[in-house]
Amino acid sequence: MDDYLRNLTRVIRECKMTNTYKMCWMRSIVEYLINNPCEDTIKFDELSPLIFKYYWNQIIFFDLQQGSNPDKPPEICQIVKKKIDLYKGKKPEVFTRVLTTIDVPVKEISNVLIKDVSWRFLEIDGNTLDLYELNKNTREIKIKHSDIVRNNADILFELINYRWVQELEKYNSSPRISKKVNGTNREDIKRGSLRKFHKYLDLENPNKICFISGKKIQNLSVDHVIPWSYLYSDDLWNLVYVEQGLNSSKSNTIPSEEMIEKLIDRNHRLMKKMLHNGFTDKQKEELDLSIRRDYVKQFWIGCKG
Repeated sequence: MDDYLRNLTRVIRECKMTNTYKMCWMRSIVEYLINNPCEDTIKFDELSPLIFKYYWNQIIFFDLQQGSNPDKPPEICQIVKKKIDLYKGKKPEVFTRVLTTIDVPVKEISNVLIKDVSWRFLEIDGNTLDLYELNKNTREIKIKHSDIVRNNADILFELINYRWVQELEKYNSSPRISKKVNGTNREDIKRGSLRKFHKYLDLENPNKICFISGKKIQNLSVDHVIPWSYLYSDDLWNLVYVEQGLNSSKSNTIPSEEMIEKLIDRNHRLMKKMLHNGFTDKQKEELDLSIRRDYVKQFWIGCKG
């Protein structure tokens, strides 16, 4: 049994990957066994909704690239993206909140699992490990030691997430990937209130002039110039007042160079205002750091890929 856990963790740590399929596959197996404590045989059609859920959450919130070819996403990700394109919600939602309205293409995902994932997961250094019995005809696997998997689920989840993050960091330039993966797997993705930033934004823009249009704001909104989905953070140096309708319409659009230069100028003006008014708090220090390290330009370039 010690050999079984050793081989399983070795595959997770060392298997060759050109996309994130293997980690998604293993995570779905562990989750299924936890939710079904008396079973050790798993049908692919039962894993497909879990796999769909992981990719839905990572793509709809952060559009994380899951494979080495940016022009050709892995087939399952293409399937998920088609469903996201059909999604009618006004804002991104975690999968469990919309599952009753989403028709998960179970058979399509199962076909990919048979063709590309289930058998490849067992192969490492030219050997095929005996982790589960694979039956392609019945589209199911039988886990050899399901009790070991269940008893070590927390460790396995951590190891899977770590390897998943490592792989994503090869394909994505965005920051906080570990936080994004952990948040989407737990379906704990929260956007905090931006009201605490108003007193700082008011210093530089007391008349509430829209950063985008230059006109007086009728319905006030705070906007992330560099998209929140990329930064996954609320930072004063990236926040501006805009008309609510313009904020909604711009969505996750990458800002133009003109907007970036405008934001850099705004930050310098805001810094002078904060110094003049004696601010010495965390927001002042973070704004000062962002100016000195040129965060706006750096993250804008990264956001463009």
